[in-house]
Amino acid sequence: MDGKELLKVEGISVSFDTDLGPIEVVDDVSFEIKPGRTLALVGESGCGKSVTASSIMRLLPHPHGRVTRGRISFEGESVLDLPVEEMYRLRGGKISMIFQEPMTALNPVHTAGAQIAEVLDLHRADIAKKAREPEVLEMLKAVEMPSPESRMGNYPFQLSGGMRQRVMIAMALAGHPRLLIADEPTTALDVTVQAQILALIRDLQKKNGMGVLYITHDMGVVAEISDDVVVMYAGQIVETGAVLDVFKNPIHPYTKGLIRSMPLLDSVPKTELPTIHGQVPSPHNYPATCRFANRCPHADESCRANTPALEDFSPGRKVRCFKAGRV
Repeated sequence: MDGKELLKVEGISVSFDTDLGPIEVVDDVSFEIKPGRTLALVGESGCGKSVTASSIMRLLPHPHGRVTRGRISFEGESVLDLPVEEMYRLRGGKISMIFQEPMTALNPVHTAGAQIAEVLDLHRADIAKKAREPEVLEMLKAVEMPSPESRMGNYPFQLSGGMRQRVMIAMALAGHPRLLIADEPTTALDVTVQAQILALIRDLQKKNGMGVLYITHDMGVVAEISDDVVVMYAGQIVETGAVLDVFKNPIHPYTKGLIRSMPLLDSVPKTELPTIHGQVPSPHNYPATCRFANRCPHADESCRANTPALEDFSPGRKVRCFKAGRV
């Protein structure tokens, strides 16, 4: 580590034990996040994005899920080698995560205020017990919670989806993290609430200088919030680069398909959007060769018979495709 990376993921692979034996669901994934920058991890559902995030947090289901290869470093220290007690202190403190489903991530029998206060109790020893309630109120104000004073005493079922997501964000930020992992935090929210939450994360990032790993399948969100992009397909990285470079000049056919499927302001009304035919294969059916070949409009027999590597295409760009730059 050169002292600049906040998080460095180096060649991790993840396997799960199944009735069919061990199945590898993430294969040789590498990326890094620097302070103050946002990296978007994108791809369709089932590509391995959330499993990668869970690996960083060491939240894979034990003992069936495990990192089989690679290294994860946070501020130069190996996350995978930390004792369990140290990992407890790291989670929610220096590294926080906003989960995809706030209704299942929040405790239904505790109020919103109590759940945020618990984070302060565990990770903010500098705050006296009598000062926690005012701090919780400030956190709810920071996430623009409507009527924060009364919402502190509400249970999750008494809150709307947007309010629950704000509580999750407040909990994630209460420990003053250096790294925030946001796993599709705006899924199932209306576009107005989505825009508010994205703006909130961006503003708080500027204030705190934290790094953000943003997991999504929405390329519109990627264009709005991220600095760098990692595109995943079937457990592998297929393209990486700065967000402007990837959107202006997508190289991998899968990346091109994701960007083409975005609705545009000048699109003809009521016309079908382009789609990527087929679906992501399940992990036990991953091809031994190019995993996108069966859905790729440019694939030939060579693609179906050989295994592409993730290689440098240009400065700051990597692509996993035999036809990179030629289609």
